[in-house]
Amino acid sequence: MTNETEKFTVNVNREAMRAIREKAKEEGLEASALIQRAIHELAISTGRMNNETANMLNAQYAIIDEMVALSKELFNQGRFDEHFVLRVFQEAMKRPHMKELYERAISGDAYGLKLPGKTPLNMYLGWYIKNAIGAEAKSDANGKPVRAQVRGEPIQTYTLLAMAQ
Repeated sequence: MTNETEKFTVNVNREAMRAIREKAKEEGLEASALIQRAIHELAISTGRMNNETANMLNAQYAIIDEMVALSKELFNQGRFDEHFVLRVFQEAMKRPHMKELYERAISGDAYGLKLPGKTPLNMYLGWYIKNAIGAEAKSDANGKPVRAQVRGEPIQTYTLLAMAQ
């Protein structure tokens, strides 16, 4: 299994791209994230991918969907604070099915360190969590995002959040 990526350029009909942007906006995504998922789903559906890689990608998208739903649930319960990304991860790890999905997606222990797929997935999850509730990165006096570091959690570094103005 590999977490390596490959960049490529593709030309898309202007109207098709407009439709993709609109759909992505509805889902709180960037168009590139929606397109990336569609490409991965197409590749998996061909049956030509290594099963381990296909299973990892399926688990990654499943945990993304679960984390987005959990983010909305916790937000609606009034549990938002600047450490919301950490709170969502902590709550997810209390739910056995989410912990298992996360561990399949990272190919290892949720609390393990230096797993190759963990950092990029955690970065994506932080982004999805933020966008799921319409938050923005908390900024310092210079306009740079404020980040926090923790130990003994599935995520070690995350951006603090604020509600969008």
